[in-house]
Amino acid sequence: MTIPIRRTGLLRSSLFGFTCNRCRHCCTNKKIQVNPYEIARIADRLGIPTTEFIERFTAENGSFLKFTDRGSCTFLGPEGCTVHSDRPLVCRLYPLARHVGEKGEEWFSELEPEPSCRGTYGIEGTISEYLAGQDALPYMQAANIYLNLLWKLIGALESQEESELVEGSIEEAVTPENWMDMDAVVTEYCRLNRLEKPQTVSENMHLHIEALEQWIKPT
Repeated sequence: MTIPIRRTGLLRSSLFGFTCNRCRHCCTNKKIQVNPYEIARIADRLGIPTTEFIERFTAENGSFLKFTDRGSCTFLGPEGCTVHSDRPLVCRLYPLARHVGEKGEEWFSELEPEPSCRGTYGIEGTISEYLAGQDALPYMQAANIYLNLLWKLIGALESQEESELVEGSIEEAVTPENWMDMDAVVTEYCRLNRLEKPQTVSENMHLHIEALEQWIKPT
């Protein structure tokens, strides 16, 4: 579903305000894209490995959260989001959309409110203040890192030649099919390097990124 844009070209200093009144209409009929950090946050909350989370709760190899037959997010409950404190960045930003250009330049768009939305709009603050209130900054940092890695991964895959798997190589930990699966990659990476697997999401993300960077071949 494409949502019309009310304003665009906004900066963090731009005036903006929004108060959610929990009508839950923004949790239906939308594609919620996720990255490995966001997957790991919700999986950790549920107490399951990212491998299981991807299989049960995502579509398109971990790229999007699944939706129910009625078009609502799989984590939408009667009282609202059941994983609210660990919700993905796109949910934290709404009704904003964040854009990052090829050179890292950042701007925002304000989406048109849905007819059924009961949220309250205003200009009493700034986008920067709104982002802080939504605890979006760690998610934005992770999004930047994984977006840059994704472009490198695409380039590496396009330039890679087929070769035999070498025992003990990084290809045992990372494959084109599992690179989104943080737990699977980190577990194998730790085995190959005789490391103890970390317990926190942030520590696992650090090793996940390290493994992906090693896997990327020079183009």
